[in-house]
Amino acid sequence: MPASPCTPSSIFKGQKVFFESGQSRDPAYCHDRLKKLAKQLERRSEEALLALHSDLGKPALEAWLAEIHFVQADLKHCLRNLRRWHKPERTRNPFYFWPARSEIRREPFGQVLIASPWNYPLQLSLSPLVSAVAAGNCVALKPSEYAPATSSFLADLIASVFDPGHVSLIEGGPATGAHLLELPFQFFCYTGGEKTGRLYAEAGAAHLAPVILELGGKCPCLIDNGINLKRAAERIVSGKFFNAGQTCIAPDFVALPSALHDEFLHYAESEIRSCYGTAPRPDLARIINHVHYQRLLDLLPPDALSIGEDEPGDLALAPRLLPDTSWNSPPMQEEIFGPLLPIVPYDTLDEALNRIRELPAPLALYVFSNDRQRSEMIAASLPSGAVCFNDVMKTGTNHFLPMGGLGRSGMGRYRGRAGFENFTYQRPVTRRWLGKDPFLVKAPYHGKLERLRKFLRS
Repeated sequence: MPASPCTPSSIFKGQKVFFESGQSRDPAYCHDRLKKLAKQLERRSEEALLALHSDLGKPALEAWLAEIHFVQADLKHCLRNLRRWHKPERTRNPFYFWPARSEIRREPFGQVLIASPWNYPLQLSLSPLVSAVAAGNCVALKPSEYAPATSSFLADLIASVFDPGHVSLIEGGPATGAHLLELPFQFFCYTGGEKTGRLYAEAGAAHLAPVILELGGKCPCLIDNGINLKRAAERIVSGKFFNAGQTCIAPDFVALPSALHDEFLHYAESEIRSCYGTAPRPDLARIINHVHYQRLLDLLPPDALSIGEDEPGDLALAPRLLPDTSWNSPPMQEEIFGPLLPIVPYDTLDEALNRIRELPAPLALYVFSNDRQRSEMIAASLPSGAVCFNDVMKTGTNHFLPMGGLGRSGMGRYRGRAGFENFTYQRPVTRRWLGKDPFLVKAPYHGKLERLRKFLRS
């Protein structure tokens, strides 16, 4: 086939031909490609670390753990289970179907568009891609233009593993993204902000295609009385300031009884100083660009507690604790997505629950309590994509659990088995044989209705 310019339209047409050939639906072929991807990612992990540091200043440990190891674990889990996931599921038949065999087959949708964000540009590109490829789809991957070094690395990595008809990476900005949304993909998967997520939802509606949206939101961290506050502060700080707070499932704010405010503030400040010290801070990632840097500065109240100094030239923002934050303050009106942690005191638990219920359902809810019944009551009162008790971010990093939001924090799920199932649809299949059929329903119907009613009631 003659080469054509690598435009979104030409890539879409090439993938349509590839999908119709049936090659992407062959489990053995999928297994082989994903196995090669795992080997290439392992071999080129140092390149990936350099790209991630170039884009976000990610500490090597954070980058390796959250991006490279995470995807490798995703691949390993998928490769172990791929053939079993593809096997049809036998089902029973009503007796009046006999003799018959029925089953449910998992079928790929076809051509999938995956758009990934800048905060975890490797993980959030490859993790949904693994699910989509395992399911038998062809994929057009659009990474964020805000992480150019990682995007370039991914382009080379994808080209070294996949036929372009199977998987292609498309680089570009908003105009490229808008062009892609005009193409009739059979499935759309987007991770990022709510505003752009709505465009993907609209594209799904326009093309009558399913959509997975992972949008984030203000993930609450609700603290109850009677817990080990020092240990809670340790876990919250660890999760909040990982990747400088630029994580969709990071605890966005802490709500706690007023009597615990000062003690928690003390433990949290001590923990931040112990982890990050003051400038320079090699273990704290930088903010992605000047727009987000200034947005975070604009959220700061006058009494914000800064641990260290900012380094604007390097887009390094010092960790901040925002004591005595009110529910109506500017930091509580949007997802923070940075190294700022508001601490919101409450007088009664009912007050806190009512206030959190006024916020859109978050991607994750974190509850710290020693009372299991009380914890379950809180979880039942506050809708969210996921719930984690006495820790943060664990549900989002477990390959055996689905990942996804609710309402304005997203829709649909992926990761592991959930990813395979969401990138496929259930196709019911029944096989019968052409023998005599005593249950055949055919005209004329005169006098048969009453006999049929009695027969099917028995």
